[in-house]
Amino acid sequence: MRDDAKPSDDGAPAAGDGPAGDGEVRRSGRVRTGPARVTIKDVAERAGVTKATVSKYLNRAHGYAMAPSTRERIRAAIQDLDFQPNPLARGLTRSATTTIGLVVADIRSQFYPELVHSIQVATEGAGYTLVLGSSGDDPARELDIVRSMAHRRVDGVVLVAVRSASDNIEYLRQRGIQIVLASRDLPELVADTVVVDSLAGARAAVRHLRDLGHRRIAHVGGELTVKPFADRRRGFELETADLAGRAELPAATAASTIEGGRAATRGLLDVERPPTAIFFATDTMALGGLMACADLGLEVPRDVSIAGFDNVTVGELPGIGLTTVDSDAARVGEQATELLLRRVLGSGDADPVLITRPAELVVRTSTAPPR
Repeated sequence: MRDDAKPSDDGAPAAGDGPAGDGEVRRSGRVRTGPARVTIKDVAERAGVTKATVSKYLNRAHGYAMAPSTRERIRAAIQDLDFQPNPLARGLTRSATTTIGLVVADIRSQFYPELVHSIQVATEGAGYTLVLGSSGDDPARELDIVRSMAHRRVDGVVLVAVRSASDNIEYLRQRGIQIVLASRDLPELVADTVVVDSLAGARAAVRHLRDLGHRRIAHVGGELTVKPFADRRRGFELETADLAGRAELPAATAASTIEGGRAATRGLLDVERPPTAIFFATDTMALGGLMACADLGLEVPRDVSIAGFDNVTVGELPGIGLTTVDSDAARVGEQATELLLRRVLGSGDADPVLITRPAELVVRTSTAPPR
């Protein structure tokens, strides 16, 4: 303390005496004490490495090589000190925020949990934070979400909702934000895309119903402006083109929800000569189909066989046993994230990449030969 410094009542130096130390915040001539903020320097000292090495660890998504033992010491130091990096500050030094956006059509759909989880695991494993937006199948809402993510300066966006994707992709590109499409594609390859083969999957499902002996097969599909739904409709049409009486069972279009599938199924079954089997464009709609059968007092598969598309987890439950096409959501999410991070890090291919994963039919108890 300086000779002319006057102590306060508690013996502490008067405000304004000397520089504030770690843990002190000086405002309006008053000193407030509190716990010191842990810095990279503290982590480096605890781990016995340089600050530059800690920085490389924090930016591991950029592929810095580091000995496993060194990485473990830094990880332990971060945990012991409860160090919280500032992602915005890190992003400003690299013109990035280490944040990835994910836009889905409707988070209520049974299809999305596995896809979202796989993307979250992949992004966080690479040192990024995931920001999720659900458009509710509303193009205007989707655009609002995309704009919000652009304002947050995300490094890249995974688009699963693609009703207005062409506009969204152009909007993001103009702002230097990388894009990849997952699970849904567009008629033109305008960005890296990872999908399952919807056409082949639909054909496999309908062929399975035909092999069981069904000839009166109906289809409940989604909006044909969504390419995967259009492909699944096309697969159904190709496999039923030679069936007599197909015109009596026109394909129905419904919202990709449980209630959408329920209403469409009631319309198909509540007629004089109903179909003996129904192929749904999504498992979510197929679950609605099962409810409609219960509403009408019909048994599945004794009265009507039901097949879906996606292989959602709930379809495996006893009492449901939904025959379906596996959309391979987890692997689609992983590969989409891998492609996006390559773009973010500047190591992607010059032209857009399309990865089409094979569709696998999963046969369970919801399908059987017609009576």
